[in-house]
Amino acid sequence: MRRAFSLLVCLLFALTTYLQLNDPDPALWVAYYGGVTVLGGLGAAKRYPLWLAGGLTAAGAVWSLTLAPSVLTWLRGYPASDILYGMSPDRPYIEESRECLGLAIAVVACAVHAWWALRQPKPAAE
Repeated sequence: MRRAFSLLVCLLFALTTYLQLNDPDPALWVAYYGGVTVLGGLGAAKRYPLWLAGGLTAAGAVWSLTLAPSVLTWLRGYPASDILYGMSPDRPYIEESRECLGLAIAVVACAVHAWWALRQPKPAAE
């Protein structure tokens, strides 16, 4: 199950990373989602680096918190279906809510890998 989950994360975030290349501000998104892609690939190879999983989890969580006000704006004042509409300058909450959702998915995937890293057996001392 771990390998299948990690492979799914790797493939999903490889596609997501590629799609970010068209974004007006691709550098941070490509770097972050690329890191999640690498983490998924390592997990598929049964390697769970805690430093990478923990770092990506923390970075994504903090980043998503910076976008949370837009999500609250959307949820409090607009129909839920607005998230499905095209983005426009007069409705920045749409793009930022989508970005926050993408980060939330990435954070969950990274947190699962961090959990696995913490639970992997420690190498025997020589």
